[in-house]
Amino acid sequence: MGRISGVISRLTFALAAFALVATAASAQFVPDIPKVPAPTLPPPRPIETLTNPAPATFHSVDPLPPLPGTVADQFDQELRAREDFATITPEGNTFRFLPNTLLWEPPLAVKKDPRMQFLATSLKNYRGPYTVDTSIGGTVGLFRYDFVGSDTAVQIDIFGLVITRLSPDDLMADDYRFGLPITWRRGPWSAKIGYEHTSAHIGDEQLQARNLVSRSFAKDELVFGLSRIFYDQLRVYGHLGYAFGFQVPDVETTTANRSRADVGFEWYKRCPTGFAGTPFVAGNVERRGDQDGTTNFTVQVGWLWKNPYQRFGTARIFAEYYNGRSPYGQFIRDRESFYSAGFGFDF
Repeated sequence: MGRISGVISRLTFALAAFALVATAASAQFVPDIPKVPAPTLPPPRPIETLTNPAPATFHSVDPLPPLPGTVADQFDQELRAREDFATITPEGNTFRFLPNTLLWEPPLAVKKDPRMQFLATSLKNYRGPYTVDTSIGGTVGLFRYDFVGSDTAVQIDIFGLVITRLSPDDLMADDYRFGLPITWRRGPWSAKIGYEHTSAHIGDEQLQARNLVSRSFAKDELVFGLSRIFYDQLRVYGHLGYAFGFQVPDVETTTANRSRADVGFEWYKRCPTGFAGTPFVAGNVERRGDQDGTTNFTVQVGWLWKNPYQRFGTARIFAEYYNGRSPYGQFIRDRESFYSAGFGFDF
């Protein structure tokens, strides 16, 4: 028993010594973590009211270039082309080559003004009960000068035109016209002054069928025109012409016979119409010395589509009534009265 008690005493002593050593060892590896003081925050600032805040700046991503052939692509190209054809003078005025629009637009109801037009008429002829009148031509702006700080501009144009009368089977007559007008516009007013040439011819088939003789008809005229637009819808205009070169069959070359004049109006909305279009009415009254002062009357009623910023940007369908002497030079003695329907394309 004494031996067992000694063993137990030794084990108890050993366990106590091991616990003491383990406690001391663990105590020397405990880190000494210092206490960090709590951060001191600055006092809150009062809210300031900005009287003139700076505008915000947004950095957007550059858009992709427009697809070739789209409206955006054509617009960009046209804008760059216009800039290349314009120059600024030292005074700040703009000189432009090949301007995109006209300062003086040919009136709709003047039968001998340049345009693209087709008319089927009720006028009888030696071949049948109807006649077709066509116009093939147009006006091109050459040079424009715009004054800085003003809506005043001056422009030089050139036009060409052939008007043709057709029977159901052949050509009856055709008149050729050429002109070089100087045009001007300021606000609702516009004017032109220029040289115009007209020569008239008759078809070979009609010469043979009616045993006619072709006679020379030619005029070289100085023409002045003036117009005004009211309320951006109603245009009133007038022309005066004098032929300094005059070759008209069976007509004396007097001052009265060399002159001509006309007045007229046209009503429609002059802003871009879009697909809907707009109704229009136009009329013209003309007196010519080489037709003994006979009154020639034209009236048109129809529907019109207009883009004022595009060449030949006006399309229309209409009915027309004409009464007076023939507008064709070879038939200036013939009295005509007819109805017609057709379509046209104007500047």
